[in-house]
Amino acid sequence: MKGARLVIFLTLALGIFFGWYFVNTYLQKKHPDWYEEPKPQEVASDTQTTQAGTQPTTQVAATQPGTVYAVGGAGKSAEIGSSQFDPGATSEYAIGLTIHPQGAAISSVTLNRLRAAVGKNESYVYQKPYQKLDPASSRSMVTQAISVNGQRVELHNLNWTLADSDQKSATYFVDVTLADGKKVRVSKTYELRAAKGDPTFGYELKMVYRYENQTAQPLVIKTFFNGPTVPAPENIRDIPEVVAGYNDQKQVSLKHHSAASLDPEKDPWDIMAQEKLPLLWTGWTSAYFDSIVRPADDNKTVFAKASAKALTKRTEEGEDFTAINFETTDLTVPAGKSASLPFDVYFGPRQRSILNSDYYASFPHGYNLTLVLTGGFCGFCTFEPLISVMVTLLGFFFKITHDWGLAIICLVIIVRLILHPITKRSQISMSKFSKFGPEIERLKQKYGDDKEALNREMMAFTREHGLSSGLMGCLPMVLQMPIWIALWSSLQSTFELRHAAFLWGITWIKDLAQPDRLIYFPNHAVKFFFLHFDAINLLPILMGVVFFIQQKLSPKPPTMTKDQETQYKMMQWMSLLFPIFLYNGPSGLNLYILTSTSIGIVESKRIRDHIKQREEAEKAGKVIVDAKPTRKSKKLDRIEPQPKKKGGFMGWLAELQKKADELQRETDRQKRKS
Repeated sequence: MKGARLVIFLTLALGIFFGWYFVNTYLQKKHPDWYEEPKPQEVASDTQTTQAGTQPTTQVAATQPGTVYAVGGAGKSAEIGSSQFDPGATSEYAIGLTIHPQGAAISSVTLNRLRAAVGKNESYVYQKPYQKLDPASSRSMVTQAISVNGQRVELHNLNWTLADSDQKSATYFVDVTLADGKKVRVSKTYELRAAKGDPTFGYELKMVYRYENQTAQPLVIKTFFNGPTVPAPENIRDIPEVVAGYNDQKQVSLKHHSAASLDPEKDPWDIMAQEKLPLLWTGWTSAYFDSIVRPADDNKTVFAKASAKALTKRTEEGEDFTAINFETTDLTVPAGKSASLPFDVYFGPRQRSILNSDYYASFPHGYNLTLVLTGGFCGFCTFEPLISVMVTLLGFFFKITHDWGLAIICLVIIVRLILHPITKRSQISMSKFSKFGPEIERLKQKYGDDKEALNREMMAFTREHGLSSGLMGCLPMVLQMPIWIALWSSLQSTFELRHAAFLWGITWIKDLAQPDRLIYFPNHAVKFFFLHFDAINLLPILMGVVFFIQQKLSPKPPTMTKDQETQYKMMQWMSLLFPIFLYNGPSGLNLYILTSTSIGIVESKRIRDHIKQREEAEKAGKVIVDAKPTRKSKKLDRIEPQPKKKGGFMGWLAELQKKADELQRETDRQKRKS
């Protein structure tokens, strides 16, 4: 009867699923606007910015008007590299860079080998300017100002002149006139590197400041410039962080700080003050991308100040508008000569195959340290070795199955096989525990008013009969929780799993790093407490059903103390609340838990069937039952051949452990008699 109900339930579930799937597919074709994600108010368009900055430039006053000023030129943008979507990696450059003349800032970075979104043949674009915010801090790599002999000249709102441009590089310049009429020419060059045959994989570009002193006196120059902008979040869990690498005796020491904790009403986060070590590099990291600025000469102290600040409050959509501001140390430029200040800027993915390469993993880079950032709740569960092993296993299974979802299922099978001895032992122990219900009930009646004595006697009773706690059945789930947390971290920070579909793209799950979104309605999202409903996610619902079935099929211990009952109920509620907490979780994680729980139900049933068959065989007299030894059994033990004892030190330890167990059992018996 139960089997028939299960078949009916599965048939109805499949019917509902396929019905919704076809209806959803039809609605997507009929009303595609219902499924478009709302565009975040992220950045100003290049056109808007250009209009603001292409007016004929005039003199820009310095701190002391009439003494030092700068004059710009025609406002002309430049594009270098390639912005054409190139998934086949055929172009020479992996990056397309658009440079705006105001402050010679970057107005966009296009990673042409990477897809912007699932199902769209568009390149990923980031490093766009923030909209309607301070122009000195809202644009990527904008030159804010320079200081000449202590006098500051603002350059961020000035159109720089385009001196030279080709596919590989572009150079802008601006002239700063001093009090004596002599000039200092400040130029800024962006230069790309080839994607093939270069250890940078084409994701690290050169940014070089050059200062030409046309006066007869040496000049001391400082430069103030902005770092990269924060990449737009790809999901609600994508919270960017400031990352900084310090020189600790030729080893890179990493510090990181969440952008969400920055507040425009508080002081900026002082990057230089986090370590009493020289700063090697700093920048932003998001779920899948890094943007890092590093002085090319690591033997010089280039940064005098570096700080991260929030330009505005974090939005309800989870966007952070934050900036990193740099101030360089004094650079002396001899009279009639020039000096340069080169930087290497990384704009690329947090991809293990790239950041673990010799170039990026070695000093002074050490960018591989940004692959796993631990911290926050249960940060100890997300330590790098566990995540690295998990990603390595997933990569191995992916090479076999060519599908990341199947790789996750293979990982489930490996973990379940490793935990099978513990699962089997817990099931057998719970089965034995249920047989001693009357004895345990008598103990509860005898010591019911004395909790301490009851717990002590219960512990003695379980040790005497070789039993484990009734909560032993929860142990496999508890042991897997670090794996779940590590998998969560892997799915939201492992670039290789970005846009990874399940079953080669034939299912509705198109991105294992996102919720499965059977039916997606981003324009009609509903908020309920801490939950954000913008889709019907099937996997968490199925997970709740499987958890319910697991609880119904799991044997409950016959008797427990009040503390044990409380813990047992908490574990029950926790398992039922998991689907709610993980409703918007990565579908890859939900797939793992759903598969693991389903296999666990089948595994537990087979173990219970085995126990039942053994008990029936024992009743039929086919199996010797473990019981308290009698005189007759002791005689039989002497007649039966004894197993060969271990020799040496291990044998001595085994014998010592055996005697200790016998002494403990005898002590427990004496206590119970008294």
